[in-house]
Amino acid sequence: MQHVRRLLIVALVVMLVVPSLATLAQDGDGQRTEHTVQAGENLYRISLQYGTTIEAIALANNISNPNLIRTGQVLAIPSSDEMPPQPPVTGEIVHVVQPGENLFRISLQYNLLTAIVAQYNGITTPSLIFVGQEIRIPPPTALVMEPQVQTAPLTQPPDAQAETQPEDASVADDAQATTESDAGTETEAAPIAVEPIAPTGPVESQAETVGFAYGLHIYLPNQDMPQVLESAGNLNVTWVKQDIEWGLYEPSAGNINWEPLDAMVDAMDEAGFNILLTVSGAPTWARDTSVDKGPPTDYQTFANFMGELATRYAGVVDAYEIWDEPNLQRSWTTARGLSAADYVALLGLSYNAIKQADPAAIVVSAGLAPTGVNDGVGAIDDRVYLHQMYAAGLADFSDAIGAHPNGWANPPDSTCCRNLRPTVPGWDDHPSFFFQQTLNDYREIMRQNDDGGTYIWATEFGWGSNDGLNITPPESLGFVEFTTMDEQAQYVTRAFQLGSELGYVGPMFVWNLNLCQVVGVSGEQCLWGLLDPAGNPRPAYLALQAMMQEE
Repeated sequence: MQHVRRLLIVALVVMLVVPSLATLAQDGDGQRTEHTVQAGENLYRISLQYGTTIEAIALANNISNPNLIRTGQVLAIPSSDEMPPQPPVTGEIVHVVQPGENLFRISLQYNLLTAIVAQYNGITTPSLIFVGQEIRIPPPTALVMEPQVQTAPLTQPPDAQAETQPEDASVADDAQATTESDAGTETEAAPIAVEPIAPTGPVESQAETVGFAYGLHIYLPNQDMPQVLESAGNLNVTWVKQDIEWGLYEPSAGNINWEPLDAMVDAMDEAGFNILLTVSGAPTWARDTSVDKGPPTDYQTFANFMGELATRYAGVVDAYEIWDEPNLQRSWTTARGLSAADYVALLGLSYNAIKQADPAAIVVSAGLAPTGVNDGVGAIDDRVYLHQMYAAGLADFSDAIGAHPNGWANPPDSTCCRNLRPTVPGWDDHPSFFFQQTLNDYREIMRQNDDGGTYIWATEFGWGSNDGLNITPPESLGFVEFTTMDEQAQYVTRAFQLGSELGYVGPMFVWNLNLCQVVGVSGEQCLWGLLDPAGNPRPAYLALQAMMQEE
């Protein structure tokens, strides 16, 4: 594991704007251009730079998955006479959706952003299209996107489960109406550097000795904490995870409200659990926009907060997960846009601050949202994002790699694409829909980056089921209709078993214990709950309890 094990941490320089490296190479009697992929680039932006298409570059380089290119890869850029002839486009094209297609792949075929095609067709949920549907492909003259008020990113990842966490006792809907924002606009941004900091003590953590373990996502704010923790304790899990919304606990700079934090941490500690805190969500005073959720303008302000947490809870809180799903716009809304390099800059500063305060604390990188959407505005494909994180220095600033290997309605042993049960239309045609596939893919990316000795922490996983709840979920969560309560129970327990068998998975945290009681039957989070709105155990809770009694 490539972690910092010396007194002086190597400076991490994050370059958002890197000059393209292009060279000319002889190709027969002529010349062709070669492009060296830089951190943060994708085929879409490279194709725009050279006036070609994604398909032409992919064909010239035998690339089967245009989403997966790596930093340092040398791409042959086809000349205009090498490109397949394209009929002149003077008007709108109508594309009829074929089996296995999705809006992302259709947009890729026409060298367009998913957001543009979605807006042009009035599609509010890009993950939901059907075979035979006519998709209008705009002519070049119609490619300017109009700013509009949004209730969610135009390019929702294939579900991303709308896993918005309640923010206070009333647990208002996380989907907030937004106003016009340039958060998705590409801007020239200055590089962010993590300054080397000499730790005040040894930086060895316990991460290497913490292997597979059973964990549970709980929600304590304004709840009956003894009751919640008793329900968790009856499952015999050894870890619990609590989300910490930074903005709720530091309403103004330097003014941290410790009372509710102390109450939660003390209760979890006294109940005998190992504790993971997932910290994200900058307060408004620290941000460059009030739209959605996102990082602070100055990443050091977040690192300062993490340092305060680690100082106060040294020896009590065992691990900190730095941010939640930063590859989604709704979690990382900022004028700089989505950027794995920016995230690693924030991670590096936080790592330094935590290690100075509590060298034994485990720092876990953010669990990414599994998604095939890769337009760089609403989302970045989590596999692509993880590659970019490593290129930016991830291994030097993490003790474990966070993951959210959700399964939608596919059994945990299934791998992409199409599963071992009757077809789940719309949610089984991409690797991001499969629990085991996500773990396998992350593991391979880690091995490629010489980080194969690091554990993957599944900081969130689960299967939603509408069985017995009769909630009316949004169309983007339609897959919950395909999983019965009994299947939910089977999948959760089998996922834990599989994680134990794989050998490279650390603690796993099933999402969630008690959000049904927090949001009520109308809340989407309830679909994943182990307890029903009245606090009664659903089959998944009972199955997990029975499995743990046999351990």
